[in-house]
Amino acid sequence: MSRNVFVIAMDDFNLETMKGLRESERYSFHSLLPQDKVLKADEYDYDELVREADEELQNFDGSVDAVVTWWDFPSTGLLPVISELWDLPGPDLRSIVSLEHKYWSRLEQRSVANDHVPPFTAFDPFDDNALQLIENQGVPYPFWVKPVKSVGSYLGFKIEGPEDFEQAMTTMRAEIAQFGDPFQRAMDRVDVPPTVRAAGAHACVAEGIIGGWQATVEGYVTHGQVNCYGIVDSIRQEGSSTFRGYQYPTRLPLPIQRRMQQISEAVVKQVQLDCSCFNVEFFYDEDAGHIWLLEVNTRLSQSHCDLFAKVDGASSQRAMLDVAQGRTPRMPHRKGEHRVAGKVFLRTTEDGVVRRVPSEEDIAAVAERFPGTRVEIEAEVGGRLSEMNVQETYSYELGRAYVGAESHEALYEAWDEIEDMLSFDIER
Repeated sequence: MSRNVFVIAMDDFNLETMKGLRESERYSFHSLLPQDKVLKADEYDYDELVREADEELQNFDGSVDAVVTWWDFPSTGLLPVISELWDLPGPDLRSIVSLEHKYWSRLEQRSVANDHVPPFTAFDPFDDNALQLIENQGVPYPFWVKPVKSVGSYLGFKIEGPEDFEQAMTTMRAEIAQFGDPFQRAMDRVDVPPTVRAAGAHACVAEGIIGGWQATVEGYVTHGQVNCYGIVDSIRQEGSSTFRGYQYPTRLPLPIQRRMQQISEAVVKQVQLDCSCFNVEFFYDEDAGHIWLLEVNTRLSQSHCDLFAKVDGASSQRAMLDVAQGRTPRMPHRKGEHRVAGKVFLRTTEDGVVRRVPSEEDIAAVAERFPGTRVEIEAEVGGRLSEMNVQETYSYELGRAYVGAESHEALYEAWDEIEDMLSFDIER
């Protein structure tokens, strides 16, 4: 009999990836909560989402064997509560909140990896004296400001001087509640240190600029044992903080890979995260020979799932499914059809109205030119880019393509060609 797995806000693209797992026939996959309430809402009622999820499961005619997610908050904040309500394996909510609250997470990181954490401080974006506080705390220009809880690079601003800060705070004050409100409801359910509780969920962090070669460690922890099974490189557009794409496997030197894995394990153990996938983002400053810790995410990266499938022979969703059932995963290594795989983002930096997106014929031509390539189109004809669902601050994501190759160089050439083949018409 198949086991019933409930995926919070399940989408067709990632479901297709998961169904590519050899063992997928053992499962029946069900979506828990609609996407428009978990991924694309103007506001999120955390307590109501918990209630609705529980009601959906109560009304299901069959066993509830596992609940999983590959999305960021509020999904990651719902998973522990739902798992506990249904007596299923899952992480503790406090460990999730401690890593997802950017200020609390930095405090925990500093406890076990101080040399790898940039200067940082929390501040109230509604405080007219916030900039002076940041300067007094020794965070030098330029620096980043971010909400303590956001998604992706949403509401992240690089501050070169007071004018940038003032402009950023205007936007921050207007929009921080979208994730701040529901995250506060999650915080209210756990024991929070006094300094973090004083900051709350509507605070921001200012952090010193770090940079270099960006890479993400993917792993899981189950029964208290941490395992890091892969590192994915993040490729930025030249002279920009915007991602061009991801590549797997990493091209980092082996000693740097091992050190990143050690730091990841130390931070995960520090907050007692268990029964969870995670990924940890780093920068490696090659000139200084120094590793910087950027942030910790309490889920696998759905952006990387297809890359692991292409190179290792199984999507990282295998680890997610095993962990959600209390099992220790067994991930294959280099058993896939490609030596290298990557995800390229199709982006633009200017706002406008979408007049044309790539056709089915365009997408089919890409798949014929690069067998195994999968394409997702985010932009919709008639839509204004600035009104799309949560986007990063400095660009608009039109779509993405996942492609395999025999070398990193061949991968980059494929990215260039795919970008040319998948054209958009944007009325500026």
